[in-house]
Amino acid sequence: QNLEVYERTTRFLIPSVIQGFNATVFAYGATSAGKTHTMLGYPGEPGIMLLTLRDLFSEVANQKSSLHFEIKCSFLEVYNENVRDL
Repeated sequence: QNLEVYERTTRFLIPSVIQGFNATVFAYGATSAGKTHTMLGYPGEPGIMLLTLRDLFSEVANQKSSLHFEIKCSFLEVYNENVRDL
């Protein structure tokens, strides 16, 4: 299920990121709707965060140019008006 969500909502961002654009994936919903499960996943079903990093680093490795890539990534949780760095 997480792979399907990733394919439909996030994977298309990777080519733009490779070109130097910033990207944001935002999960919003009611408590217990499955946001954490979808973003983090678990060992048997990786979440969007891991799937994105896997494909991003794979695309960088496949680049045939002499470009230098600097990847910066942040994962944040906003809950009850508190921001937590994941």
